[in-house]
Amino acid sequence: MTSTETSYQFRNNHSQLGPLQAVLDPITRRELAAVGVKPGQRALDVGAGAGSIVAHLAGLVGPHGKVTAVDADTRLLHPTSVIDVYQRDLRREPIPGEPRSIDLATARCVLEHLPNRRDVLHQMIDLLRPGGWLVLGEIVHTPALVHRASNNTDGTLITDVIENILAILAGRAVNLSWGDEEPNVLLAAGLNHVHTRWHAETWTGGGSGCALYADNAIQLRDHLTHHGFTPQQLDRFGELMTDPYTVVRSYQFASTRAQKPQ
Repeated sequence: MTSTETSYQFRNNHSQLGPLQAVLDPITRRELAAVGVKPGQRALDVGAGAGSIVAHLAGLVGPHGKVTAVDADTRLLHPTSVIDVYQRDLRREPIPGEPRSIDLATARCVLEHLPNRRDVLHQMIDLLRPGGWLVLGEIVHTPALVHRASNNTDGTLITDVIENILAILAGRAVNLSWGDEEPNVLLAAGLNHVHTRWHAETWTGGGSGCALYADNAIQLRDHLTHHGFTPQQLDRFGELMTDPYTVVRSYQFASTRAQKPQ
């Protein structure tokens, strides 16, 4: 892998994907409700992870529909009569499917990790039928903010660790402004009804959001150590993410939907 390439920085495991699904699935489901997925339609989930949105889509399209789930790591995905599963490295392999065959295509926290994100996005658009919808979502950079911590030292530690997680991702070619750029890219591609909503909220220690922060720090522990954090500091960060006294601002998430012209 060259320095200009990247892959998804976090492993597909339940400790990471469980909290991610808990905080982001409600947002994605609202977007899917807004576009109106119907029984019998065909849907595509790029970067399907542990399959929570795949399962939701399968329920929406019903037994006569079809959901295609694509991920570089498909160990947590299970095919059914409705769900087809494909393992693909989208940096080098195309998304499976025929042009104009999909009614709904979704990707969440995927495109920002890919060096060829624009090409993959255009592949998704090409796969859409006229009138089909895209539902996209990305983490975008916003400064870390601690609303409450047990003391100033702990508050500073939380801020520094979160900021360094984002810096490590950016240093590994993850585009943390892509969610802000997507509306312009979609408009330039000629899509209609482009709508983006930015989401941020407070996360409390012991909840799913702070569990996500804690797991991200665990998975990037070696990198954080190289950034100057001691094992004791990183252990303390993990403890603070389980402490209900801790209140922090979440990652900011940009959720975008757009419709291919009829």
